[in-house]
Amino acid sequence: MKNILFALTIITFLSFTSGRVSFFEINSIKKNFVKVKEDLYVSKYEVSNADYRIFLADLQNANQLENYQNCLPDTQCWKDKLQSTAPFVEYYFRHSGYNDYPVVGVRYTAAKKYCSWLTAMYNQNDKRKFKKVNFRLLTKAEWIFAANKGDTTKVYTWGAGFIQNNRKQDLCNYRSINYQYDSISKKYQVIEKSASEKLIERNKITANVHSYFPNAFGIFNLCGNVAEMVEEQGIAKGGSFNDPAFKVTIFSETKFQQPQADIGFRVAMQIIEE
Repeated sequence: MKNILFALTIITFLSFTSGRVSFFEINSIKKNFVKVKEDLYVSKYEVSNADYRIFLADLQNANQLENYQNCLPDTQCWKDKLQSTAPFVEYYFRHSGYNDYPVVGVRYTAAKKYCSWLTAMYNQNDKRKFKKVNFRLLTKAEWIFAANKGDTTKVYTWGAGFIQNNRKQDLCNYRSINYQYDSISKKYQVIEKSASEKLIERNKITANVHSYFPNAFGIFNLCGNVAEMVEEQGIAKGGSFNDPAFKVTIFSETKFQQPQADIGFRVAMQIIEE
């Protein structure tokens, strides 16, 4: 099982004892981050439910109960996105079947606390590669560069302006909507789908964080799956499973104020001291 930041094994997490135990595999960071600029590495994967649960358990084990409560995902956010919400509200974040799916319903401040926690965990580890680093969200400009590698002609991270390959396979997780060009209005009109097609799309959710194909840097799901928070507060990049093809491009932006079921985040590692 792949996780974004850790290859973590939890046998017993001592959340109700005076001792503090964190299972942290430093080699996982070396494996799961790729270099995009001289001093900047980016996680190949969006932060998963399993990753985020480790963070919460560590807060609880350290008796940081206020931080723990403030950082809990808002699982009620699923009610805004799907008709049949009960299973996702109840199970999406906690069930092991969704371990490698992106965490959602997280507040911007909680994502920042996750980055601060990870920074502390890394910098105190004796086996770390770099002497001092800072984990954080990407800025908008950094996110775009990680997505297009400096090629501003790219529409999607894979380059061209098509959403499927020549075998009709989707290249990212998005909401499929049929369009037809109206020669009279000279606009594209949405074609109504069948009841069964609507049901499938209505209940479509996130995909595993290492689904689909990586971009030129080796980064997965920058377009689609979940829109990703950036350093600039209230903005998420790349669109989500709930957006049509034209809203999951490199330059797509989602404005948000509250936790949402289609917004997650990805972590960058800036090298402060080698």
